[in-house]
Amino acid sequence: MAAVNKPTPQAIREQLKRILGSAEFKATEKQRKFLSFVVGKTLEDRASRLKGYTIAVDVYGRTENFDPQADPIVRLEAGRLRRALEHYYLKAGRNDPVLIEIPKGGYIPTFQSAKMPLSGNLAPASERRDDAPSTEPSIAVMPLINLNSDAEQAYFTDGLTEELTAELARYQDFQVIASQSAMRFKDQKVDPRQAGRDLGVRFLLAGSVRKDLNTVKVTIRLLDAASAEQIWGDSYKRDLTAANLILVQEDIAGKAVGAIADQYGFINRRLSKESRKKAPADFEVYDAVLRFYHYETEMTPQAFEKTLAALEQAIRIDPAYGLAWAMLGLLHVDNHILGFCEMEAPLDKALILAQKGVTLAPDNQLANGALTVVYFHRGDKDLFPQQAEETIALNPNSPYAAGYTGWHMMLFGEWDRGLALLRKGMKRNPYHPGWFYIATYMDSYRRGDYRAALAEAQKLNYAQFYWDPLMRAAALGQLGRQQEAKKAIEQLLKMEPNFRHRANRMIGRLVKVDDLIDKIIIGLKKAGIDEFD
Repeated sequence: MAAVNKPTPQAIREQLKRILGSAEFKATEKQRKFLSFVVGKTLEDRASRLKGYTIAVDVYGRTENFDPQADPIVRLEAGRLRRALEHYYLKAGRNDPVLIEIPKGGYIPTFQSAKMPLSGNLAPASERRDDAPSTEPSIAVMPLINLNSDAEQAYFTDGLTEELTAELARYQDFQVIASQSAMRFKDQKVDPRQAGRDLGVRFLLAGSVRKDLNTVKVTIRLLDAASAEQIWGDSYKRDLTAANLILVQEDIAGKAVGAIADQYGFINRRLSKESRKKAPADFEVYDAVLRFYHYETEMTPQAFEKTLAALEQAIRIDPAYGLAWAMLGLLHVDNHILGFCEMEAPLDKALILAQKGVTLAPDNQLANGALTVVYFHRGDKDLFPQQAEETIALNPNSPYAAGYTGWHMMLFGEWDRGLALLRKGMKRNPYHPGWFYIATYMDSYRRGDYRAALAEAQKLNYAQFYWDPLMRAAALGQLGRQQEAKKAIEQLLKMEPNFRHRANRMIGRLVKVDDLIDKIIIGLKKAGIDEFD
């Protein structure tokens, strides 16, 4: 780059101020501090200090014992900051005079005049499109209302507002407006529709706090800014002391955000319902993701076909959208299990798709989860446990990620660790998929508690899934309830006429513990299948 085209330090500082003051810069307060820190150190000719350790300590308040291998906070936050910058330059900053980037692989920012080409994923301002397809739902946390007359108690209310914003930012598929942008509405009576337009978001999280000496009651509501309709609400009452104040804030924020932002949370359920009304020609990239979420609640051949078509269209529209590639990988895994259509080597193809998804979106938890699932079904005893732990580390608070990772761990034989994660996911979001109960069934069945296993089987509620009658038949056979067991066997063989010839292989597609497979076969024999090949 010619020296004449380098922006001056003053121009860079003005650009930083411009970015931080824009509502289109959808970053948390910590991410803003991250950006200010790395820009400031670079302008001071101290870029050599910009290591993960330094940023963790100076920006995120980690102790001197910080271990980047155990705590990936800086790497994750850097990825989110890059996405926030990209979004800003696609929108409000498209004609800005200075371009600030943080190239992947490090934390030292680069500065270029707008007329110079970018080195990373962003297109030059002259080539950017205002109609770039949106791939993420958007939300802002409105300043919570302090219902106490004592203004000094506002510190708890403001702290909880920030905690909710930070917790939402853990969910990589959401565009989250920084609390700094929403704070201008503090102590104001606001029309949700106007606030949504001003902040450029579809959803608002609002609420109130009432605190006395010993307890706090927090009420939180999710609003659709397009209609001002409340689509979810809950209240949380907690005992409060000076020692547990931060823990209470984190607990409430985790539960509330898990209910709305999880894969099966209220926002995706709302958007998924709308997406199903769209004609395929009107799809945007995120509509394909919503189709996938809906498919996982039905698991029918029809839903599979529509979701496969939607995701294939999504990667044609946006070939760099890692989550769509990963979800395609999951569809190939499901086809391996359920045989919806003819596919050659679905698990091999699933591995290629999931690996590409993680390459394109290394910090995306769902993309990493897809690779975890592929390793599970390939029976990879080395890579599955490692990838499972890496997936959880990306956002330990995600109910769905905890649930499905724990589910796979259990069926791989890691019963205690897996069950703890699964229970955590189920507790934090009761709208989890019914197939979660397969793992709790297997846990009861392996321990010989067949009554409990039958109760779990009856919660599955997937009438078109052969595991539904299979699980009931095995438990009923073990309980000696022959008449009911016979009916379940009839349903199983009607759905899978060749089951006798493929029983071990079909059960082994989900259960990776040989002794448990043998025990299920015994239960099916007691239920009435008298011979297996």
